[in-house]
Amino acid sequence: MEMNYCRRCGLALISSELDVYTCANGHTIYRNVAPAASLWILNDANEVLVATRAHEPGLGAFDSPGGFNDGAETFEGAIAREIQEEIGLSPADYTKPVYILSGIDTYSFGSEDVKVLSNVYWARIIGTPTMTPGDDVADVRFIPIDTINPDDIFFDAPRAGFIALRDNGLYNT
Repeated sequence: MEMNYCRRCGLALISSELDVYTCANGHTIYRNVAPAASLWILNDANEVLVATRAHEPGLGAFDSPGGFNDGAETFEGAIAREIQEEIGLSPADYTKPVYILSGIDTYSFGSEDVKVLSNVYWARIIGTPTMTPGDDVADVRFIPIDTINPDDIFFDAPRAGFIALRDNGLYNT
């Protein structure tokens, strides 16, 4: 299905990529929003790796590293790519991701709120690799899991995944 008019302002749309459209007012419209995946990483001291968001939505808030799936990409593939882009870790730096839960997040893009299916996973860090904030991460660090206020985590699905991880002791298995 081709989109013809901007749902924000009503101007004609120009297809710039397969599922991405723009209008003369500079609005970007996605025909099909991609799902997202994120990963909570723990160390042996049961500290959790927390990313601080560098951009809106949620500038300055905590988040788990992750992001949107690109095209025909699995959730595990999205995690591997996003973790590399956002904090510089490769899959060899953490154990195989373990599924926690899925949820619906609201992602504000421009003046539009888009519902996004988000899958949340967890893993353990292997060794002491160097982490470097990149992409949309301002800071990354390990924090004791029991000291993190879930209200400081911006998106709903990662917050729910964090609470499940913390409260159900999933990381002790």
